[in-house]
Amino acid sequence: MVITDKYLRKVLTLAYLMLSLSVSAYTDHRNAKVDSAEQVLRQRKDLTDRERMDCYYTIVRGTLGKNSEKHERYCREMLAQTYRINALNMRENALYHLGLQNYGKEQYDAAERYFLWALAVTDSMRGDKRYKESDIDDNLSQLYGALGNLYNMQDKALLAIEYYQKALPIFEKHSWLESQTILHHNVAELWLTMGNNEKAEQEYLKAIETGEASGDSLLMVLPRKGLVKIYISEDDYDKALQTVMPAYQYYKSHRAEEVGDYPEVLASMVKIHLISGHKDLAKARSYAVEALSLDSDELMFETHADINAAAALVAIDENKWEEALRYALKSVHENDDEATYSDVSCYDMIAQIYVELGDKANARVYINKVVRMMERFATENYQSALSQMEVLYETEKKEEQIALMNRAQVYYNWSLIAAAVLIVMLIVVLVYRHQAHRRQKALLAAKVALETETKERRILARDLHDSLGGMLSLLRLKMEEYKQKIGQSDQPDEVLPLLDATHTELRRVSHHLMPEELLRNGLVSALHDFAISVPMTRFQAVGDIRLDKDRELVLYRCAYEMVNNAVKHADASRIDIQLIEDEKSIVLTVSDDGKGMTEGNSSGMGLQNIRERIEPFSGEMCVITSENDGTEINIILPL
Repeated sequence: MVITDKYLRKVLTLAYLMLSLSVSAYTDHRNAKVDSAEQVLRQRKDLTDRERMDCYYTIVRGTLGKNSEKHERYCREMLAQTYRINALNMRENALYHLGLQNYGKEQYDAAERYFLWALAVTDSMRGDKRYKESDIDDNLSQLYGALGNLYNMQDKALLAIEYYQKALPIFEKHSWLESQTILHHNVAELWLTMGNNEKAEQEYLKAIETGEASGDSLLMVLPRKGLVKIYISEDDYDKALQTVMPAYQYYKSHRAEEVGDYPEVLASMVKIHLISGHKDLAKARSYAVEALSLDSDELMFETHADINAAAALVAIDENKWEEALRYALKSVHENDDEATYSDVSCYDMIAQIYVELGDKANARVYINKVVRMMERFATENYQSALSQMEVLYETEKKEEQIALMNRAQVYYNWSLIAAAVLIVMLIVVLVYRHQAHRRQKALLAAKVALETETKERRILARDLHDSLGGMLSLLRLKMEEYKQKIGQSDQPDEVLPLLDATHTELRRVSHHLMPEELLRNGLVSALHDFAISVPMTRFQAVGDIRLDKDRELVLYRCAYEMVNNAVKHADASRIDIQLIEDEKSIVLTVSDDGKGMTEGNSSGMGLQNIRERIEPFSGEMCVITSENDGTEINIILPL
């Protein structure tokens, strides 16, 4: 399979965008027009809405691809002006240019949003008597073409072809031959990347036809460079030679302007003269030598690789295996992550060369690379096809697209993709179910542990309150009786206040071990009571919050742990507890104005206990602290 030169694709797509714009804005006097329009905006205060809009448009068109900051600023001013005067057509132009701006910066998601927004605006122009059918056609053609180019550059072949096909009828209606030629060429390249040589050949031939009708010499030969590769791959010598000769003659005479194209055509000439039954090794060698003489660092890697692969083929036919290996190794990317399908075919050639050289170890290395790369490409293609199909199903022509995909004669290869998609989806479902089962088991274990802890805390709280509390009360009564016996009932005593304080602390501890308020009235009420019981602590809740008992209990324990840590270690004068709920999560925040945490105590046992409590609920903890500047801890539980 042949992969197109991505740099060439970018040049073509940008050229295609330029064809949809008026030439007058891109003359040698573009800067003068921009400067003049800016001067008018600065000096004239009596501009009408229409005159102001014209100035914005002149600047926007004149700064495209030249001054990105100024282009974007005036696009936005132009967009705002269209809402003031309800100018739909100019609004589409502003959005389209914002899309081009982001396209040029390779910010493809933003570009897509602007182009689709512009399509919606164009659709609203239908039925508006201010706009003619030709206005809508102009907008649709440039937007369909722009979206096709956008998806083309992202290797989203299905989406690119979808929008190119939408643009084609408009180009044909208005006989825009240059645009038709580049569109057919781009579609052919996309079919080629998907391995559909039959469709690619059809589109290349249409591109040649419209290119010749346009009279543009470059457009006449441009599609031939891709078409000849199809015929070479099919060993069709006559068609390959007939196709390549006009391109060879044109690029040879224009080698100074088309620096990378002539060596690429020479590489094709090499391969043509190595076709079985028509082999002319002397000619193949001469074309390879000429191509190698033109090889330089200025060429794109794909062209450089094509030249060296052709030279390696010649050396193989001459049984010059060391020379073949040298050229073949130059035809692949050094980094496997950058490899394309072209690299895979060269890996196979390198493996064969190593076999001939008797180096079985390296032969195995490159055979394994072939297998690994094909597996990677298969996975990537299936995932890409799946995501693109989902987008296609959401378009206006969903039924039409499904019908086209069901035509076996045209899209016979989609059955394989569909099967692969189903397999991928099945794997995803199985993995998801496995992960969900593991999460469910972890949550169940956490609930069991939580229930066990709750029961133990209830028992301990009851024992502390009933047994130890009763003993402290009895001890206080005995102390009072003893004081009366020895006649010191009026004397101050330090023991009784200490007993009272101990009894109060015991009640507080037993209460917070298992607060009845939490069970009766929920988390908000329990935290409110807790804050009252701790000096310098305040509580605030945002929203009407009521959760399941497990989450409420976990959050209460976390709050209790964090406040106790602040009281014991932070030397704080103020502690704030805050509880906030939104659609997706519940957030508990405890902050203090104390001395903060150091790196050593920010990972202590208390915080580790909190992490372990919230982990089964997919919770997160975020600690924000600095020395002598307080601490804030956020607990986030998804709902």
